[in-house]
Amino acid sequence: MNASLRNCPECGRVFGYMGRNLCPDCLDKEEKDFKEVRKYVRDHPGAGVFEVAEGTGIEEETIMQFLRDGRLQSRGFQGTLECERCGNKISGGRYCEFCKGQMDASIRQVSPSRTKTQEVKPAPTVQKQGHKMYTKD
Repeated sequence: MNASLRNCPECGRVFGYMGRNLCPDCLDKEEKDFKEVRKYVRDHPGAGVFEVAEGTGIEEETIMQFLRDGRLQSRGFQGTLECERCGNKISGGRYCEFCKGQMDASIRQVSPSRTKTQEVKPAPTVQKQGHKMYTKD
């Protein structure tokens, strides 16, 4: 797999992009921050974003990104985010359960998966029809 070179949006360093838009050092820092936030939320159930930010020293926007990514949930975060499709309050991720269901149904209508009742036609066989002549069924 070839890695394209990019600049890290956090620190500006050039790095080989391999699926995440952060350099390895910033990814390590993000993971450390996430573990710290997760520990704080476990130790302080019901804490809101502002309280978690104050208690950990990690920026509110970073905590909000953990919520949007679906990596973090807590009772204290209820109603912190809004569904990107309908605007309803959600506790994590990008979409509410209703919108996720609607989008899933829309995708299934456009691209139905193969059912067991659909028959798969076998590939045509090549048969010998004489000296060096072959034909396709």
